[in-house]
Amino acid sequence: MLDGIRFEETGKPAVVVATTSFVRLAYSIRRSMNLDDIPVVVISHPLGGADLAREKASEAAPEIINAVIGM
Repeated sequence: MLDGIRFEETGKPAVVVATTSFVRLAYSIRRSMNLDDIPVVVISHPLGGADLAREKASEAAPEIINAVIGM
């Protein structure tokens, strides 16, 4: 979340990717920093090993791209 905030502060579009275990925290931080425009993409927790993490990244990629394009 903090990396996304830093990107936004420099004018670069950001998308926060949070697992289901941390999504409430991500939304809470986003709200407390008045950055409700930063999109959050949620993926299942845990990430798992490298193969499973790659699979989840591939599945989330279209949503991440759409979030950036929609900015």
